[in-house]
Amino acid sequence: MKICFALIQKEFYQITRDFSSLLIAFVLPLMILLLYRYGVNLDTVKITLGIKNDDINPKLSTLVEAFNKSKYIKTEYFFNKEEMYNKIKNSKLKGGIIIPNDFISNLEKENTAEILVITDGSEANLANYVSNYILEIANNWLNSSDFKFNLNSPLVVPVTRYWYNQDINSHYFILPGSLAITMNMIGMLLTALVISREWERGTIEGLFSTNISKFDFVLSKYIPYFMLGILSFLFNVFICIYVFKIPFRGNILILIFVGALYLFCCLGVGLTISSNYKEQFSSSQMALSFGLLPALMLSGLIYPINSMPKIFQYLTLILPPRYFIIFIQSEFMAGSIPKIILINSVFLFILGVALFLLVYSSINLRLEKCLKK
Repeated sequence: MKICFALIQKEFYQITRDFSSLLIAFVLPLMILLLYRYGVNLDTVKITLGIKNDDINPKLSTLVEAFNKSKYIKTEYFFNKEEMYNKIKNSKLKGGIIIPNDFISNLEKENTAEILVITDGSEANLANYVSNYILEIANNWLNSSDFKFNLNSPLVVPVTRYWYNQDINSHYFILPGSLAITMNMIGMLLTALVISREWERGTIEGLFSTNISKFDFVLSKYIPYFMLGILSFLFNVFICIYVFKIPFRGNILILIFVGALYLFCCLGVGLTISSNYKEQFSSSQMALSFGLLPALMLSGLIYPINSMPKIFQYLTLILPPRYFIIFIQSEFMAGSIPKIILINSVFLFILGVALFLLVYSSINLRLEKCLKK
């Protein structure tokens, strides 16, 4: 154990002397959090919408005012429909409404009327948002207490209630989910360079003449960066809860425990990469490739896993971010759910142990074996 403690102490000295590890642990996650907080937004707010009103009936003013009051729509008025069409073509407007001159009279006589809704179909999801917003505002106006036509009451009136995210703020699930991406990158980058750095600096050659065991060597690479990663994780959680005011309904001790399991997996991936490359540049490139793209695209943070092709759904089963994102989003928004905690903890533990064994088998502390690699 004395040898193991000495190696761990050496790694701590290296961390304090090499400022890049601290940059990766604290500055990089802060930049990513700022990017996800202020640069990434899945809420479709303030859609620019053109309105051309051909009906001069004063009763229609309340409908136009309803569009102005909506927090989702920014309106622009037109007298020439061709001008509005051109702005939609040039992507200056996301949609347009043309209200015909007989709109109110048709409502009063026939209890039905039509308006023309034009959306930019080049962005299909956004076009759906535009049409749904317009439909919702128009229906609310028709049933408002200020102005009500003699319309037949619908048989079913849906009353929507949102659980866990009443403000419908996408940052409430993006920022906790981004912690999985952040910790994945940090864990891999911190450890992907440690063995490669030993090769480039020549310090690993001195280990060949010693009697240290592979177990001591592997532990000395895990423990210091695991502690640094946990500090980075707590720093990220603090920023999310107290700086960005993301609601947290779970248990902080459970969050730290499962976060530690997840970090254990990420360090294993990084050390596996580092044990197979002798250049820091190659190791860092592999860590970025495995740490960013699969975690971002296949973890379920942006794209639902159930909507992916089957082959990618099976691929996500071996990706640690998949399990941690499910856990941390429920921990922040819904609270501690035993089933989610247990299932994802077990999978993370199994992956972490498998990666530890893979790292152990990849490490060679004898010169002749390293030269064969």
